[in-house]
Amino acid sequence: MNKMKLKYLWISVAISFVIGGGLIFLVTQTEGVWTNIVITLIAIDFIFMTIAIQIASTRTFKFKPKPTNYPIQEYEFNKENIDNKLKKLGYKQRNTDYGYSYLKVVGDVAYKIVLVRNNKKYFSQEEQEPQPTTNKDLQKCKKFVGVELFFDYDDDTLRKLPDFCLQGQNVYYAGLYYDLNTNTLVCPNYIESSEIFKELLANIHTDLNLKEIE
Repeated sequence: MNKMKLKYLWISVAISFVIGGGLIFLVTQTEGVWTNIVITLIAIDFIFMTIAIQIASTRTFKFKPKPTNYPIQEYEFNKENIDNKLKKLGYKQRNTDYGYSYLKVVGDVAYKIVLVRNNKKYFSQEEQEPQPTTNKDLQKCKKFVGVELFFDYDDDTLRKLPDFCLQGQNVYYAGLYYDLNTNTLVCPNYIESSEIFKELLANIHTDLNLKEIE
């Protein structure tokens, strides 16, 4: 019954309802053994109809959560020579299977920029031992600001990206994707930075030469 097409399932419910009504009428017209037989058929018919209605209802009225409407922010962005620009600004480059990861420590603040150029490898990466030099740089940091820029993505990535955006007491992080149609960077879940991160976020936007589009 579970494999039956939904349309035919509802048709079988209607037919069993009609049959049930006929059997109820028939039971008033019979006597003796035939009455018992008709009552048995009524029970079978109603059991079938109950099960069919439950299955059909479940398949018809599936819960469909409403999509969350996140605030979106777009930025003007020039991706040409971005790797060289970041290195000139003092970011340490780390090569990865999916692209490049950049880290810069200024005082007690760590700035991280990840450029994702291979979406599949990003989501299938194996855990790696952190680099000793990176750990040493990060030990003195009290605040962490990071962005991940996806130049390669699919529909599944776009569904996940809003969860990349978060703000805590010591961390501000955001995931963005590069829209080839508009040549802009898009943050699918923009979180207004608190006073603690306002200047720090502005610094990383300056390094990336991002300009908000009103």
